[in-house]
Amino acid sequence: MVKNMKVMIAAGGTGGHIYPATALAEVLKQKQPESEILFFGSNDRMESTVIPQLGYRFYGLDMKSGNGGFLNKAKSMISLLSAYKQAREILKQERPDICIGFGNYISVPLIMAAHKMGIKTMIHEQNSYAGKANKFLSKYVDAIVSCYEANLSQMPKEKQRLLGNPQATLAANTTFDPSCLSDIGLDAAKPFVVCMMGSLGSASVSKVLDEACPLFEDDFQVVIASGKSNDYTFTFESNDHVKIVDYVDGKTMLKGCSLAVLRAGATTMCEIGAIGCASILIPSPYVPNNHQFYNAEELVKKGAALMREEKNLTAVKLADTVNFLMHNEKKRDALKKNAYMQGKRDAADQMIAWMEEIVNAGIDR
Repeated sequence: MVKNMKVMIAAGGTGGHIYPATALAEVLKQKQPESEILFFGSNDRMESTVIPQLGYRFYGLDMKSGNGGFLNKAKSMISLLSAYKQAREILKQERPDICIGFGNYISVPLIMAAHKMGIKTMIHEQNSYAGKANKFLSKYVDAIVSCYEANLSQMPKEKQRLLGNPQATLAANTTFDPSCLSDIGLDAAKPFVVCMMGSLGSASVSKVLDEACPLFEDDFQVVIASGKSNDYTFTFESNDHVKIVDYVDGKTMLKGCSLAVLRAGATTMCEIGAIGCASILIPSPYVPNNHQFYNAEELVKKGAALMREEKNLTAVKLADTVNFLMHNEKKRDALKKNAYMQGKRDAADQMIAWMEEIVNAGIDR
């Protein structure tokens, strides 16, 4: 039996792939301090800075996305073959017990190399519409961790367990700190709405929010996190009940808010469920396979959120929906209760238990 595992994780491209992976690593270190965790990713994407800053060993390779025209696809294939060879050498050197991919093309060379070498493999699918990399890898891996029932028809059902997103485990343990409101000049005792369009923000939704600011009722407060890399400049000036800031701690805000206006990325979805938060979801139409729409639809079907598509969104429609919900506690409570019922707060623990099961089964043979 292996009590402390050596785990190599492939994660990269965006926070939606990286943060569930680092959440799993954090919980594993808490449960098994002697376990060794290594990461594998691109050397020129956000994982190359985020992951080493967290103190994990990181192997960065030169990998190109296959998106675009024929030339880009050819370059991607060449870089994939090179990365596969490098992954084999890394695996020979490190000899992990299990390799885990969190989606994105960077997972392909590591998981395929591990499969060919007889190392146990697992992938994690965060979205309700599985990505191309995970669909491809699903034929070869030992285990598939998914978050939505829709995934069962997209990849081999017999390999899947609906365990959820490891980020939910961290979100469930979040506590609300009222100073996050008082620090920006709001009343910590007064109900508030938080609007967050991801860490980078959204210029298109920001324009709608900007125009909606004067339309929000003044018997509640509104916090708008514009995003650190947002090209849109707000014209509305913050007042005593509406504040526009670059960044907030998302989990903390979701824990304390009465209502949230959000994108429908994988991390956001799992946090809504883990915390139990009433929300209005505005899925990004600019993501592959329109997967945020399908993420949001999964909650809407269960009465756990409202959805407003960006193509139909106006300042008046958004403000009317926010004002209606903030004056309808019964509806908000129903959304919170239904969202909480969808949450998988032990996702990381369940995933680690399955990793141990797979590794130990291999040793027993």
